[in-house]
Amino acid sequence: MELKRSLNLFDSISLLFSSMVGSGIFFTSGFLLQETGNPWIVLICWALGGLLALCGSITYAYAARLLPFAGGDYVYLKVAYSPLLAFVSGWSSLLTNFSACISVLALAFGKYICILFPNIPTWNSPTYLFLGVDFQIGTSTFIGIIPILFFSGLNFFGIKSAVRVQNFFAVIKIIGLVLFLIFGFSLGNANWGYLLDAPFPDFLSLSFLSKLLIGIVPVSFSYLGWNMITYIAEEVKSPEKNLVQSATTACLLVAGLYISINTLFLISAPAEVLSGQDGIGAIAFQKLLGSHLSILTTGFISWVILGSLSAIIIGGSRVYFAMARDGAFLPSFAKIHKKYHSPYVSIFFQALVAILFLLVKEIEALLYMITCSILVLSCLTALTPFRFEKMGFKSEYKIPFYPVPIFIYVIANIAVMIVLFKEKPVNALWGLMITLSAIPVYYGFRLDEKITIKGEFPT
Repeated sequence: MELKRSLNLFDSISLLFSSMVGSGIFFTSGFLLQETGNPWIVLICWALGGLLALCGSITYAYAARLLPFAGGDYVYLKVAYSPLLAFVSGWSSLLTNFSACISVLALAFGKYICILFPNIPTWNSPTYLFLGVDFQIGTSTFIGIIPILFFSGLNFFGIKSAVRVQNFFAVIKIIGLVLFLIFGFSLGNANWGYLLDAPFPDFLSLSFLSKLLIGIVPVSFSYLGWNMITYIAEEVKSPEKNLVQSATTACLLVAGLYISINTLFLISAPAEVLSGQDGIGAIAFQKLLGSHLSILTTGFISWVILGSLSAIIIGGSRVYFAMARDGAFLPSFAKIHKKYHSPYVSIFFQALVAILFLLVKEIEALLYMITCSILVLSCLTALTPFRFEKMGFKSEYKIPFYPVPIFIYVIANIAVMIVLFKEKPVNALWGLMITLSAIPVYYGFRLDEKITIKGEFPT
């Protein structure tokens, strides 16, 4: 039994849009202002993040057109390089890239629910420090479990039913964000002086470059999801055209939206008021439109988070399914429900791992851990067009301005990793250790003798 091609172009764009536009837009700029100290650098980071996401999407599209199967990076690395690198990618997806992303969104949802319903009894356990990372259980932890279980259960009934709900979330999300921009710029208590009076950074200084690169880390998280379509490529109709169109369209829409919304954030209040605030979205809403709408705006932010969480649950579970189908994971993870055509074992195992990640106290710590793990392997994936051409595989799809987007994406990621290890060594090392822990697992269970490549070479 195989996965069914049931998603059209609108479904694909909706899924990509929802997976990209999540909680990051509502808290990332608070961290950025704290790290960079300059509103202009914040906007530059968002613009550069959009450029990198676009370069990544048009680069990944090459591999996706050649190999339109479930699994994304896992499949591309397996064919282009080796089963070992593919397993490392899948292992990272399970333990950080997807599961921890789901946890970040669930934690953010829990925090906003506590704001939305202040009468909810709040409780936090003592903080426990382990290998440089703080762990804690609290009210937001338990609230975060609810959407993880709900959307995992929804996915059990098949991708079509899950995407119907996803489309509903996406439409409301787009309408709400557009209305926020219209009313914020036209009727809100905006003050352009908060932005225009800020000093321009010295673009030639090493300090500016360092701040820019460290700022790209949380921004990169907020753009995560631009490659989501590659993980469910096996379920997309007409993949030869819809994969590329959906990826580029979603990236351009989200980049424009992010820059506009962050401009609105930065003219809502002085930088010192917004700096370090993990609820910068809620603060900006209140400053612009008044505290009497705080319930509405906080509820909308929670809605946006849920839509993103649902999309990531859909994409991540397909990676473990693809691994198990090749013999690189427990065979039960390759099971597809006879009626609903869903990889249900992978879906619920992913939910379990995500719930465990809810124990990490700070969202920011998870952000840097996730980003480090992702960047290492995404650079290798971005280079696969060179490998495929060397192996004699040709695609009708041509990367625009080839090979410039590949070099931009890879060089920028390497620079970010260097700064990340310098500025956030503990979190970076956690991400790297989780990624490298796949190697002893791979050889310990003799997966080098078990993994098979099942007809996934282009013909």
